[in-house]
Amino acid sequence: MQQSKIINVIDVGSSKITVLVGQYFPSEEKTNIVAVVAENALGFRKGQIINLEQAIDTLTKSIESAERMAGMSINSAHVSISAPHIESINSQGVVAISHPQNEITPTDVDRAIEAAQAVTLPAGKEVMHVIPRKFMVDGQDGIVDPVNMTGIRLEVETHIIFGSTPAIKNLKRCLDQIGVKPLTLNYSGIPTAVTSLTDTERELGVALVDIGGQTTTLTIFDQTSPCYSSVIPVGGNNITNDLAIGLRLSIDEAEKLKIYLDKIDDKGFTDEIDLEQKQISPTKRKISVQTAVNGIIKPRLEEIFSLVKEKIEESHLIDAIPAGIVLTGGGSLTVGSTDIASKIINLPIRIASPQNVGGLSDDISNPMFTSATGLLFYGINHTDSGQKPKKTRNMPNILDKIKSLIEPLLP
Repeated sequence: MQQSKIINVIDVGSSKITVLVGQYFPSEEKTNIVAVVAENALGFRKGQIINLEQAIDTLTKSIESAERMAGMSINSAHVSISAPHIESINSQGVVAISHPQNEITPTDVDRAIEAAQAVTLPAGKEVMHVIPRKFMVDGQDGIVDPVNMTGIRLEVETHIIFGSTPAIKNLKRCLDQIGVKPLTLNYSGIPTAVTSLTDTERELGVALVDIGGQTTTLTIFDQTSPCYSSVIPVGGNNITNDLAIGLRLSIDEAEKLKIYLDKIDDKGFTDEIDLEQKQISPTKRKISVQTAVNGIIKPRLEEIFSLVKEKIEESHLIDAIPAGIVLTGGGSLTVGSTDIASKIINLPIRIASPQNVGGLSDDISNPMFTSATGLLFYGINHTDSGQKPKKTRNMPNILDKIKSLIEPLLP
């Protein structure tokens, strides 16, 4: 019987909670999706919990749906988040080599990374990731792995990503309430890059822009490693809201219209569309595509990409990303996104979707699932995912109650 590994992931997006269950076959290096669930993030706003009880209900509903689909319980998972409270800094650490023959050991590397973490964070913040970018041994730069090399002085440059302690604790409390252990808690830009970027893009330097519902995540990679991470509190839902206000539609109708407009080409921009005929609205009404696209959607996209450009310039890395911009997330499919992005940032642009997965792959072949799919591949390199045969989530409590009722009756 072929051995396989089960990986559970929960992607806490700004507008949706996505739960994936994947089955990895090491001998074939093949990954199949066996369950995929995406629920509206009720109880959350921009990736942060605003109503604890409602957030618990949302997570419970998502996880139980995935359990039914996969036929097994989810007791632990890899988790990713994207919220405006996430920030990053780059830091350096320096240590002297402790080995008598000046041979660098893994302990020396750990000490250097620990020294790099000796930075002062803002109040109420905690470290989520410490990612070594490159090492230097006695002045020799660009070393990827210094272990077993000889030297006197070891330096490391790290990328530190940190977030709000209360926000992280609230999410962990939610997961604890529903009996799911977070194996890892990740800034979403890191796993998203796994399935969105090529090795060449990472090496040359690239900016990964994930346009979610309420936030846009920017992660810049240079020489294969992340060097800048930021979350902008504007996303695709702002476009939906603008359409609703500008065209006097409900939010649901505006979202349907946005999805429809994503699928038309430039030739259709001069047309009028019948909302009832296109099953966008029950009301018989025509609107101008030109007004919707150029008058409403384009200005909002220009604002999003102008904010992205400001962040890139603020990082002083505009000249360090010759591979350009990789767009992903549900908002990347908005009509005109690549054209507007290339005009404002003036770099090569492409849209990334999940790759190299089997099973229910058709259900996730959309940029909105790149973060969750990337987290799945990230989880392959970790051990126990807490998978057990299917059972009712509250069964232990029920059995305990039955036992407590019967025991007094026994002789």
